[in-house]
Amino acid sequence: MLTSRWPHRARLASGSVAVHDRKGTAHFHYAAGDPSQYVFTVDIYGYRDHAHPHRHVGWWRFDLPAGQSQAQVHLDFDPVRPESVTVSVDGQTLPLVDSWHNPDYCFDPLGDLQLVFRDRGGQIRRSETTLLKFFDRDIIRAFYDRQYASEGYTPPTDQPFLWELHEYKKRRLRRLFEKHIPVGGRALDVGCGRSLFSEIDVDFPFSVVAGDLEYVGVRTRAGEVPEQQWAVFDADRLPFADQQFDAVFAGEIIEHMPDVAITLAEWRRVLKPGGVVIVTTPNRERLLAVADRRERPYSEDHLSELSYRELSGPRLRQAGLQFVEQSCLYLELWLTNVWANDPTDDHLQTHGNRRSNVWLMKRLFALGRWLPWLSLGMIVVGRRK
Repeated sequence: MLTSRWPHRARLASGSVAVHDRKGTAHFHYAAGDPSQYVFTVDIYGYRDHAHPHRHVGWWRFDLPAGQSQAQVHLDFDPVRPESVTVSVDGQTLPLVDSWHNPDYCFDPLGDLQLVFRDRGGQIRRSETTLLKFFDRDIIRAFYDRQYASEGYTPPTDQPFLWELHEYKKRRLRRLFEKHIPVGGRALDVGCGRSLFSEIDVDFPFSVVAGDLEYVGVRTRAGEVPEQQWAVFDADRLPFADQQFDAVFAGEIIEHMPDVAITLAEWRRVLKPGGVVIVTTPNRERLLAVADRRERPYSEDHLSELSYRELSGPRLRQAGLQFVEQSCLYLELWLTNVWANDPTDDHLQTHGNRRSNVWLMKRLFALGRWLPWLSLGMIVVGRRK
């Protein structure tokens, strides 16, 4: 909300909307006066990036009937067109007043749906946002194809936070690997990327099978790290028989999966009795999201972020896994804009992301283990019963 006294308003019913086959529905409650007093639009953007026009799917304008009522936004982006967004009130579809759309927009797994009220001069007076989560596998696969073609992970020189967090996480994981994976055992690295096992400078006393969807990356890495076995496979459709591995490591992958329950069950399937799954993933209920009072996925492809309470509790139990231990990471204690209308941020990940603050980052990394339910990153170990 941008102007508390503005009388025209809408409140979305949930923090996210599932989109399957490019179709979805968002429910909202509104209170509005005569349409001559405001301009109401439904705007669709890429997640957290509202640059026009390349990150703007489009906007659709409607006149809401005066008064208060429940309403629905109906989405159909197959293809993107004037009819892609409709609004209905009390079962009646409202006429479209005006619209603009970007027919060439490339969808990411996440998007932002905004309900926007402007005054007649065009100034935004109220804006409500909810997440769109696109579960279509072709959208997810196309996103990663674009990422692999355009990006690589290299140490930053002037924004050290992610690099320092990655290095700290590697040290924590080394201890867990050595503790839980037996000598002579077999570990499976799902959604491996470069494979963190190979990035830790240790000759582990067990073998590693690493796999990812992207063929070129797997082939390149196999040439660089021949001591590991490499394969191409989907993280939730493993090409292995039952009970083949002593450990499954899933580093920053479960949050990308369309169905967490199916994914965890698949990882359990390939574990030997007593084998462990070691999961690293962002915490959906990290301190920043709690302070901001809304879901704040860490990246534009995180469809299924979990809270610590969910992952360590019912999610593991329902998959036939028993919680063993956690080694969670980082508390976002230096928050900005907590009492403002602007989105809350963590200073050390934004304006304070500088070499001079590395000493403070390192101290806050360790605090996540003491308050895991509010930590930024989770490391959770579960054992097959």
